[in-house]
Amino acid sequence: MRQKKIEVKGKEISYYETKDNGYPVVLVHGMSSSSSIFIRQLIDSVLSYQFRFIALDLLGHGNSEFSDNPEEDYTLKGLSDFLVEFNQELKLKDAVYVGHNLGANIILEAYEKFKNPKGLVLLGATPFSNPLNDNVFNEGVNIDLLSKPGIDDSEVHQIASYFVEEDTKYPDFIPEIIRKADHKTREVLFNSVRKSNYKDQLNIVKEIDVPVAVYYGEFDHLFNFDYLNSIEIPSIWRNLIQIIRDTGQIFFYESPADFNVSFEAYLLGAFNR
Repeated sequence: MRQKKIEVKGKEISYYETKDNGYPVVLVHGMSSSSSIFIRQLIDSVLSYQFRFIALDLLGHGNSEFSDNPEEDYTLKGLSDFLVEFNQELKLKDAVYVGHNLGANIILEAYEKFKNPKGLVLLGATPFSNPLNDNVFNEGVNIDLLSKPGIDDSEVHQIASYFVEEDTKYPDFIPEIIRKADHKTREVLFNSVRKSNYKDQLNIVKEIDVPVAVYYGEFDHLFNFDYLNSIEIPSIWRNLIQIIRDTGQIFFYESPADFNVSFEAYLLGAFNR
């Protein structure tokens, strides 16, 4: 696995790549996160041998540069445009796209511009209706905190707690990646959603004709499972949402032994259709 840099729209974007060729799998992290969230997939010897994993740090996150025009670039549309441009710079086609949390919504916003996508994987994510349905998030989720631009150390740890099930210790690196993200990303991204400046993603998932794998941590306390389960996804893989037991939002990090085996099966099927 190598860390690389590429210029996208005049900004240096950082990404990890497991090899130079093979089946491409693009991994997109969520808000206030980074590519390091996928470390237990990137270093898995079975997965990295078979697939060309590409995990980028979105603009304003991780080791990528911050935007000079945050009010435009950090919207759902703005980040999706950067993802499309990143794909074009790497000349990617026939890829599977994997999004965690709001990374999945960024992928859905960009989906029609990808070249012959082979599959879509939603990790702890919910397609957004337009306007946004109030039932997307679980009761008790502090949206004002999640969309707050400036946060103190206590609030960093409150946001970190959403990554895992309640009353569970989160990995030590989570607060670090939250602090490292441009503080403007949260406010601008949520404002763009509140203003309905994005495509209706329920319509998008209805039209996708490649297999869509949907994974959810059993004790995820951020998104509302019942709402997610009510969404019509005709091409959903294995006809149901895949539940990773005894985990929260970052189930793929918490329980890689369970997730990676299923993930491998999905990827092999998507690339060999």
